[in-house]
Amino acid sequence: MRRVFLITALCCFSGILFWSCSHDSTSPNSTALRDQRVVFVGASITEAWDFNSYFPGYDFRKVIYFDWDKTQVWSQVAAQNPDIVVVKECGAYFYADGGTPLGEYENCMVQMVANARSIGAVPVLATTLPIDVGAGGCTQAQLNDIITFDNWVRNYCSSNNITCMDYYEQIADGEGQLPSGYHDGDGLHPNTAGYDALSPIVIPTLEDAI
Repeated sequence: MRRVFLITALCCFSGILFWSCSHDSTSPNSTALRDQRVVFVGASITEAWDFNSYFPGYDFRKVIYFDWDKTQVWSQVAAQNPDIVVVKECGAYFYADGGTPLGEYENCMVQMVANARSIGAVPVLATTLPIDVGAGGCTQAQLNDIITFDNWVRNYCSSNNITCMDYYEQIADGEGQLPSGYHDGDGLHPNTAGYDALSPIVIPTLEDAI
């Protein structure tokens, strides 16, 4: 009888151990990412993102520059000795009347990729978040330029073996806009619900990059 009990207990323990191992949420890439220093280059949306709350245990840093030409702060980025550099343009720098100089924005992205690779860092380009047309002065012309730019970002990443952090696709509603529940009235900057919606894409995308 005792022998049967011991065999049964051993089988149960083995089953529990197997279940625990097979349900371990820490993938090899997740472990590797925790050893990577990631610098996010952006403006107000990046600045307001509480990385400590959303991504505890990761070495995520920010370089904030309130203009579209992020090459102006490259020295600050390089000084962080990053393993990964994420570059994002903000919708605030797309013109309300349309006619945003997208070629200049694209050249900035291309140069940031070259800069990152020159120091051995992995470049990741992010799409620009959509806006909520009619809220806070946001316009359809502005959104159209964002969509055109984001299409370029995706195509450039695909053609140059670069990981794309597609914030636009992660948060856009059925009309391609920022949902009203994801901002507090200005049509541009995410609120807590907006960051809740965006955050799940970050770790998987960075894992793909390494």
